[in-house]
Amino acid sequence: MTRRIRFGLFLLTVLWAVPALAQRQCNQLTPFSHAVPTGPVVAVPGDPTKQIYYCGFTLASKTNTLDFKIWASEAPDCSRQSIPLTPQWSLPNAFALNNRIETTGAASNYGSTLCFQTFGSGTLTGVIYWAQY
Repeated sequence: MTRRIRFGLFLLTVLWAVPALAQRQCNQLTPFSHAVPTGPVVAVPGDPTKQIYYCGFTLASKTNTLDFKIWASEAPDCSRQSIPLTPQWSLPNAFALNNRIETTGAASNYGSTLCFQTFGSGTLTGVIYWAQY
């Protein structure tokens, strides 16, 4: 192979691999169980030197109309909904769902807090998956 072709293949390989560097392994979870509307709740406290990587959630059980939403907030007490990560989910009763992913890019700014809130009535049990790097 000529030197130019090898260099071109090298550049192509590097450019192809660079987006993978932004992906992080989802290695943490926060379980939740709510019997009444709650929130906003700090699911993951912010760290000024790290970003939160949101990786999804699992609903193990849901009754009545207890719905939820998840967001990243630049306020440590979740008082501002800075970066919406889910809409306000309104799912059927007796519903289970898993939308966890293995790797993801950053979902927040440095120092943001991962927040959770429930609305309505009934029970809601599950897990939020995340990483913080």
